[in-house]
Parts: sequence; C-alpha cells; structure tokens
Amino acid sequence: MFWNKRFVRVAVGVLLLVAAVLALLPGLTGYTSLDGTINARFVEISAPIEGTVLQTPPKTGMHLPENAVLLTIRNERVNRAVETSLAAELETTRNRVRALENQRSELEALRARLGRRFDVYSKAMINSIEQQIAISRQRITMLAARRSASAADLQRNSTLIARGVVSQSSVDEAQATEIAASAQVEVENLTLKRLERQLEAMRQGIFLEDGQNDVPYSHQRQDELAIQMADLDARAAESRTRQGEISKQLAEEARRVDSLERAVMTMPFNGVIWRNNVVAGANVVAGNELLRVLDCRDLFVDILVPEVDFDQIYPRRAAEVRILGTDNVIDGEVTSVRGNSAVVEEPTLAAMPPSGRGRNARVRVALANSSINTDYSNFCHVGRSVQVRFHTRSFTMAQWLTRLWFSIW
Repeated sequence: MFWNKRFVRVAVGVLLLVAAVLALLPGLTGYTSLDGTINARFVEISAPIEGTVLQTPPKTGMHLPENAVLLTIRNERVNRAVETSLAAELETTRNRVRALENQRSELEALRARLGRRFDVYSKAMINSIEQQIAISRQRITMLAARRSASAADLQRNSTLIARGVVSQSSVDEAQATEIAASAQVEVENLTLKRLERQLEAMRQGIFLEDGQNDVPYSHQRQDELAIQMADLDARAAESRTRQGEISKQLAEEARRVDSLERAVMTMPFNGVIWRNNVVAGANVVAGNELLRVLDCRDLFVDILVPEVDFDQIYPRRAAEVRILGTDNVIDGEVTSVRGNSAVVEEPTLAAMPPSGRGRNARVRVALANSSINTDYSNFCHVGRSVQVRFHTRSFTMAQWLTRLWFSIW
C-alpha cells in the first residue's frame, strides 16, 4: 500500500518533527502573552462651584483640542455681603482722607495768613528798634559832648581855685556835673547795646520786650498749627495705608466672588470625551463629576505572563505589540512588573486590566507613539486585545530542564 512505503513514512515523520519544532520554537525564543489589553487613563472633570450648567457639554466620543471650552457653570446665589462691606469701608476711608486733606489745606492757609501778619509785625518792630538805636547813638553823641564840657569846666575851676578866684563849692559842683555826664554816657551806651541785642534777636524771630513771650501770638499760633498739621499728616498717611489694604482685600474678594459666580471648564489636554454626566440646565454642586476625558498621549498595555518568567521580563525591556485582527506591530517597552498577589487598583484606568488566573505576573508595557494615539473616533483603541512578545537571544531549554529537574527532585 501507499502508506506502507518507506519514503511516505519518512516524510510523515519529518512533517511531525517540523510541526513539533514549530510548536516549541516560540517558547524557546521568547515569551508571548495573549491576554494584553490596550489601556489609558482618563481625567475626571469635576464642578469647582455649585450652580447651573448653561450649555450641553460635548457628547461622548467627541475629540477636542487643548483649552477648548467644555461647559460653563453659573451660580446666581453668591454671597456678596463681604464685598459690599469692604466697598463701603473703602469709600468711608476715601472720604476720611479727603476730609483730612481739606482740613490740612485750611490750616495751611491760616498758617500762611499768620505768617504774613508775623512778617508785618516783625518788620515794624525791627524798624522801631532801629529808630531807637539811631536815637540812642545821637543821645550818646550829645551826652559825650556834655561830658566833655563838664570835664573842661572842672579843669578850669580847678585852675581858678588855686589862684583864689572861685570857691571850693564851685569846684565840687563842676566835679559832680562831670561825674553825672560820664554816668549818663555809660547808661546810654548800655542802652544802645541792649537795643542792638534786641534787634539781632528780632531778626532771628525772637522778641525780648517786656510783657511778651519769646515770640508774638501769631508765631505761637503758627507753631500750634504746625503741630496740628503734623497730626493730620500722620492720620492721613494711616488712612491711605488702610485704603490701600482695603483695596487689595476688595480686589481679592471680587476675584473670589467672580470665581464662585461663574466657572468655564476647558479641556486640560488634547483628548476625547470618554463620558458625559450632565446636560444643559442641570444643577450641580462643587465636586460633582461632570465629564471624563480620555488621555491618549500615553497608551500602554497590561498583560499577564507566567510568574516563573518574572526575572526574565524587567523594566525597560523591549517588546513587540500586535493588535489582534490586524498586522499592525507597535514597539513597546516594559515599565513595571508585579507579582500575582500585588494590589493594583487604579480607579483612573479606562479599561479593565486582565484578571489574574493562576500564578501570573502583571506586566505593563508602554506603547510608542503611533497612529492609534490620534485615532480619537475609535477612542484610541482603548480596550482592544493585543498580543505581546518578548524576544530572547538565549536558548531556554537549559532553564526548562533545570525547572523540570527541580520539580522532580
């Protein structure tokens, strides 16, 4: 028979051997996983304030660029009591500053009038003293002449008494007259010095007349006004400082109220709407989830491999990822490897990771950028099954025999 021929039996044996080699070759040259799932993370867009949604947000599956407007929330029940109180306090402070400035202007005008009066008074007093000084100098000249005459008369009487022409009483009277004239000259000189000192003091603004203080009333009033104006300046400076602080508080409160009254939600990045939870006219409170936006920038694959190969698959190891049903192969790189019992709950994942069965290690492979990162109409293929393969250059038969001997022994 045909099947009993030798070359037929040899051919069948060769085919069976080739089939066995082909079946074992993928396991000997690398590791392959069939439980891969393309995954990505989503971002929850929550309401920052309470209020009403003004327009319907973009529908699920719509692609939007970064900073595109998603929705607007308006709150018409914002409490503006603090803002109103600060505005009233700010206006009061401004009025106080204006009143202090007006009062200071009036005091400045009064001080100017008193200054003019003081200048007139000072000039009049200086002229009067200058006249008295001139009169005193004339009197000194006159008294000096009288003293000279008295001295000559005394000299003459002294000569005549030696001759017996005049009596001793005449000499004594001439001597007394000469002494009185000298005293009058001395007194007038002292008076002149006093007037000169008084004139010098007046020119410096100090009046030394009897019955007066060191300065006249107008000058004293100027000093009092200067003290009042200094107090007004201090109070005005304090009010201006307070005005500036209230203005800052009011601006900050206005920004806070504006942020509570209206909020515009925008796309945080270039992505696609994963879920829409609200419609136009819906009332929301702060913290309510409004939308979920899928982030297609960093796609990755979660796979399961036998835990016995844990040490052979390590971070930064290269991998090849093929989407089931297509010939599209994408380069990948291992980012993390976890044991079978590791807790890996991640609430922001868009797809469910493969469920662990038996003793499997959980491996996450990051995908290189490709066309699926921008395939927003298909949600960037999130959730699709893939096949991941890791190539190895070493022959794994020795490892397989070692493990087999360990199990038997």
